[in-house]
Amino acid sequence: MTIDFDSYYSIDSIIADNQVAMVFLYTLIQFTYSVQKVPSEFLTNVPGQGWLQGGLENDIKEGAKIDLPYWLSSTLALSEYDFLNLSIPPAFSTRVTNALIASPSFVKLANLNHFWYSFGIRISDLLEDNLKLQQSLRLAFTHRLIDIFDLGQYEGSVDDKGFETDFKAGMDELEKQLFHICAASAAQHKRL
Repeated sequence: MTIDFDSYYSIDSIIADNQVAMVFLYTLIQFTYSVQKVPSEFLTNVPGQGWLQGGLENDIKEGAKIDLPYWLSSTLALSEYDFLNLSIPPAFSTRVTNALIASPSFVKLANLNHFWYSFGIRISDLLEDNLKLQQSLRLAFTHRLIDIFDLGQYEGSVDDKGFETDFKAGMDELEKQLFHICAASAAQHKRL
């Protein structure tokens, strides 16, 4: 196997390789959103779609409550017809909000949803009463950001036991990215 050094050092080649990785990551995130379930209540009868309920019914009856995949619930919610009402998914429930208010650092967002913030923003755009969800997202982010920066600044110089390990395990993907950026910045600063 020979290496083509002309393309190896080519900026266009490097950018193209990174674009492929970014497209893969974007596709993975979109797939993750699509499998998320959103509690939905149908406002009308829907003939021939009973299979969505997972039972033997042929039709969906008005008032039926079904956890639909995000891609379907968002499509129906944004249509010009009022097919359904969406409810807040369990990852953003009152119980989770109360836990975040009590102690934001001890809630393991990754266990709720690996893309908790991103999915929360997307779902809040679909909900009529979205102010409370947006406030929860903002509260969690601002309080947890302090811990993320602290851990990133001292990465490798402190014992990774207890709180640090638990907190890192509970970070969602956005928080992990911020942590790695902060740790890399701190390491670069130490080299100066």
